[in-house]
Amino acid sequence: IILCVGSREEARNYCSRVCCGQAMKCVLKLKELNPEMNIYVLYRDIRTYGFKEDYYQKAREEGVLFIRYEPEDKPRVEAGERLRIEVTEPSLGERVQIEADFLALASAVLPPKDNKHISQLFKASLDEHGFFLEAHAKLRPVDFAGDGLFLCGLAHGPKYLEESLTQAKAAVSRASTILSKKSIQAGGLVSSVNPNKCNGCGLCELVCPFGAVELKYDERLKRRVAVVTEASCKGCGVCASTCRNGAIDLKGFSDAEILEMVDALQSYEKGTRA
Repeated sequence: IILCVGSREEARNYCSRVCCGQAMKCVLKLKELNPEMNIYVLYRDIRTYGFKEDYYQKAREEGVLFIRYEPEDKPRVEAGERLRIEVTEPSLGERVQIEADFLALASAVLPPKDNKHISQLFKASLDEHGFFLEAHAKLRPVDFAGDGLFLCGLAHGPKYLEESLTQAKAAVSRASTILSKKSIQAGGLVSSVNPNKCNGCGLCELVCPFGAVELKYDERLKRRVAVVTEASCKGCGVCASTCRNGAIDLKGFSDAEILEMVDALQSYEKGTRA
């Protein structure tokens, strides 16, 4: 068995987490079926965290041979009448050959290709590997940045089934806090659009991280203009700062109001100095 195939390398520097523990279960089952079977595990690091460490200890006691390899010196496989695996044995400091009847590869857990499309539909963030990203690892571990969206399981990243179930329960619990209410109170700090100034360029819709802005056809103006869904808006101000025409303002923080605040502060400072 060769572990870490396609993961923990430059292209995918994350650990697939489930490989080591599942490999230990497999070798123990094989030893149970045939105690005389010779089993080799080629690994980089054995990451059997928690109680899964017991599987690793038992596998060593059962006679499973573990050989560590480095990423710059990976095992080489040759297919002939029998499989031949060549690897550097660190204790001996030289290359050794293993003839095997079967070869199992613990390949990387990959995010689905649809994640990018789904993230665009729901305005949900992805990490650098293509898995969905939570709002905050400790404070909001199953929430997205936008309200009403939650994540769990392999959508978030590689994890064991029991971890996925625990995260699913957390997501259900968070969803119940919304479904249990007859109405939801939204924040007052939201963006507003002056349709007369909007030319429908769509930049605000593109940059909004919460999907709160979209272009809709205005019957009065006979063209598309930006419309803000206040229930989804978080008042971050990204759309207002992006708008080239000055058509979007945060309520209570329009350009005129901010300039008045600056003038008032300057007047106060002049009066204090006097």
